[in-house]
Amino acid sequence: MQKSDILIIGGGVFGMTAAIELAKRAYQVSLINPDTIPHHLAASTDVTKVVRMEYGSDTTYFEMAEQSIALWRKWNDYLGEQLYHEVGFLMLGTAPFDDPRQRYEQASIQHLQQKQYPFERLRGAAIADRFPALSSEQYEEASFNPVGGYVESAKVIAALAAYAKRLGVHIYEGQTAQHLTVEKGHLTEVKTKEGATFSADHTVIAAGAHTPLLLPALQPFMKPTGHPVFFLRPSDPSNFLAEKLPVFTADISNTGWYGFPYLPELGIVKVAKHTTGLEIHPDKDDRLIYATEVEDLRQFLKQTFPELVEAPVVYTRRCLYTDTLDGHFWIDQHPTIKGLSVSSGGSGHGMKMAPVLGAVTADMVEGKSNPYLERFRWRELGAETLQIEEARFIAHQKL
Repeated sequence: MQKSDILIIGGGVFGMTAAIELAKRAYQVSLINPDTIPHHLAASTDVTKVVRMEYGSDTTYFEMAEQSIALWRKWNDYLGEQLYHEVGFLMLGTAPFDDPRQRYEQASIQHLQQKQYPFERLRGAAIADRFPALSSEQYEEASFNPVGGYVESAKVIAALAAYAKRLGVHIYEGQTAQHLTVEKGHLTEVKTKEGATFSADHTVIAAGAHTPLLLPALQPFMKPTGHPVFFLRPSDPSNFLAEKLPVFTADISNTGWYGFPYLPELGIVKVAKHTTGLEIHPDKDDRLIYATEVEDLRQFLKQTFPELVEAPVVYTRRCLYTDTLDGHFWIDQHPTIKGLSVSSGGSGHGMKMAPVLGAVTADMVEGKSNPYLERFRWRELGAETLQIEEARFIAHQKL
């Protein structure tokens, strides 16, 4: 049996950042993860994730993203490579931003104005002049914020794992948590599918989409959903380079579409959809992209990026979100089982907040005050709960 002060179940962004922060606080930390780190099917196993402050009227996530961006810059230094690329963030609207349909963009701009960020607003033909890959007819208004960009997400997890090991975290790959032993209301040990047993004074389940499988009590409130991602290979990438096309959202609250500049090392432009998604089982269901989703992509490209209409789709994947019913993180101690807590519920924006997530989780474990923990507490959610994120295209969303 492996014994430690803290056991982390899951080596994704929630678990790895928690392990690092707790190790810095002088705890002996162990971390177990199925397969390798990063796991080939985990949400973080992708080439890029968006980093943005623009969260509409949500001041909590705006503030967290502000702090995260400042820390992402520092992470480039102490992780020893540039994994955060501050290429800027472009919001596109099919209507002027004072139109009710553009509430997300309008509220985001108001926050930028209040904090005096030097963003650029463009209208009409000036949008395509500034960003020539875009159709000159589709978008009425745009906002370009030079603060923001993307991270190389799988590389981030690998770099964090190496850093955690340097801090003394014991990482056990190929160990799949399967059974939690609870005696007299206290978690005593965790058994893995591979036959190992781990124990700790405190265990944090940060298992992403597998979190509600390990804790069935969370299944009414948390579900895995899959979202389409496409890699396209342009015949001429010049208009898709970062200086001409940053990370972008294309009327995202009404369409779900967003994407990234050309990645020279892979020769691709990545486009994806941030929407309701398909509810899937992380182990039993396939993650294939449907022909109807490819056709949906082609229609979007026809309207937005004429140069990509005929570009081959060289790879697809279904990005896995761990969605809570209200769309907020779930970071709290278990209400009835001592020595057990949860850090999960990324709901599509966990990687953005990586630099602050570790401290939030560590404060929760230690029972310390943290300004964000009240929102992410263990909570009762019901059928009437609506997931509201203004940047996300959800049919029932009330703005």
